Amino acid sequence: MATNKRAGRSGDPARSGAAEDAREARRAKAAALRRRELAKERSRRVVLVSAAVVLALAVVAAIVVLVVRQRSQDAAQDEAASTTEGVAPPSADGEAGGYVLTGTPAAGAPTLDIWIDYQCPYCKQFEDAAGETYVQLAAEGQARVVVHTLTFLDANLGNTASQLAAEGAAAADVQGRFAEYTEVVFGNQPEEGDGYALQDLRDYAGEAGVTDLDAWQQAVEAHTYAGYVNRVEAQMAAADVQGTPTVRLTTAAGETTDLAVDELLGSDPATYLQAQVAAATA
Repeated sequence: MATNKRAGRSGDPARSGAAEDAREARRAKAAALRRRELAKERSRRVVLVSAAVVLALAVVAAIVVLVVRQRSQDAAQDEAASTTEGVAPPSADGEAGGYVLTGTPAAGAPTLDIWIDYQCPYCKQFEDAAGETYVQLAAEGQARVVVHTLTFLDANLGNTASQLAAEGAAAADVQGRFAEYTEVVFGNQPEEGDGYALQDLRDYAGEAGVTDLDAWQQAVEAHTYAGYVNRVEAQMAAADVQGTPTVRLTTAAGETTDLAVDELLGSDPATYLQAQVAAATA
């Protein structure tokens, strides 16, 4: 009897319909809940994407500002450089020539062109042994001596010391102390790659007899002679100079000879230099 009663209730169409309606309502409610969650997720994604876009635009705007600012600074620097590009020190042999050392060449005297880089250890070796000799050759009129300061070792050594020292040489020349400055700077050449500091070069300029050190430093810091130094460097390739030191002898008749590097760096470069100048004299 009990079994028959339960079966009868289960087979009641009215009760089955109500149960199906309840299940359908639950499914509809669950679907609505899922739709709301999906809508919330889409809203969160829209917010995140919008924030990312705003951030990206802000970054782009900042980059644009920096680029514009840098270009403005570069333009200002270029303009400043252009105002000094024509400035050459008083002893310069033209706008891109080297320093003509003090002296009046005798008739038939050859020209001695010397290319150096203040960071070059071989230039120091040559300068220590024969620097006074070529200065004396100029002073006595035995040769017209022209010294060209190069800066290519900056790129090799990863600094700007050659440029700084060369600009200091130009500022020293203004006060008539180029040769003395060159001698002292080479005499205090740092270890290769360490470079020269501005304060050290100022001290060397003072030791070389530069009296107005404030004017010297102002010229160096303002890069007054940077354009000239760069033009001299640019002439290296045109003159077919392969390295430093290079010493080229040109007779009065125009015959040119590069002196032997092994002799310039040998046991007695001073005597070798004197002999070559004497042989080239007309």
